Amino acid sequence: MTAIAPLRLPMAAPDDLAGFVALLDSGAIAAGDIVSLWCKTRGNGLLNDFTKPWVDLLLRLELARRLGCSEAEVAERVPILVSGGAEGAVSPHLVVWHRGRAAGHGLLAAVERAEVPPEEQGEPGQAAVTAAMVKSAMAGLGVGPEAVGLVLVRAPTQQGRDPATRAQAALGVARALGGEQAFADRAFVVARHDGPAQQVFVLANGPGGDPGFAVAHGLLSEPLDAPGAAAVLGRLGLVAAPQLADPARVVAAISKGDAPLGHMLRGLPHAMRLDNDVPMHRHARAAYGAMLGAVIGHGAVLVSGGAEAQGPPDGGFVSIIASTEENRP
Repeated sequence: MTAIAPLRLPMAAPDDLAGFVALLDSGAIAAGDIVSLWCKTRGNGLLNDFTKPWVDLLLRLELARRLGCSEAEVAERVPILVSGGAEGAVSPHLVVWHRGRAAGHGLLAAVERAEVPPEEQGEPGQAAVTAAMVKSAMAGLGVGPEAVGLVLVRAPTQQGRDPATRAQAALGVARALGGEQAFADRAFVVARHDGPAQQVFVLANGPGGDPGFAVAHGLLSEPLDAPGAAAVLGRLGLVAAPQLADPARVVAAISKGDAPLGHMLRGLPHAMRLDNDVPMHRHARAAYGAMLGAVIGHGAVLVSGGAEAQGPPDGGFVSIIASTEENRP
């Protein structure tokens, strides 16, 4: 449970850790102060996207070398999210989450770990475990559901059970946060295939946090919901009219969203679920990424598909982390 701050680094290629290495070499951030790492990388973002485990391994090896432990220990200690697929205007980047200044009301984070037995993965038991983890994180942070801006879940699953696992973990988040709807409004779930351990990373605003940053979230009704994205910025005191005038204020943006279930979008046909050449998730990432980038003013947005129960059926959600007036770039 800690005050936390993000730092975003561009990535020119999947193995481009030059900025990350320089950051650690300079002492600007100590390896032991890194709480989590998020990466949006090139690749197709599908099951055969081997850039994802490759980048994950490179990050773990770099931290393991500096922390004097094994890369497997790093994997359990530091939640690492690597999302493949930088379609359209989406820019590959790395967000380094490190311990911040516990100087007032600001950004907080908690990490929880628990095991989900194979027989419960993709079943209601996984939702129950997830709900308990989120409640434990909120208790540790001393905040209620209204203060939570994002719950990232790295959920263990079995081959072929990814959609069910993502849905159950998301429903567990919704249960913990007291939602009445049949989906979560701020849960980002990824399926992991490397053992029974589940990791939960909770971001919230609260006392004892870093006052230089804040998080806000909101639902997106479909891939063209620019007003929904603008409303999230508004909750951070930022105005997109029609685009944010100071895009550097947005340090991180993370979103889930799939293509609308039907073949119509605002009364017009779309082909995102019909194209035999480009998978639906790649279409959706490009659409959500372009919309969010147009509102924010830059393309460093971590957009992912596989949005089962993570937002409304035809849409998704976005959480945005921005610097405050106290920490203007």
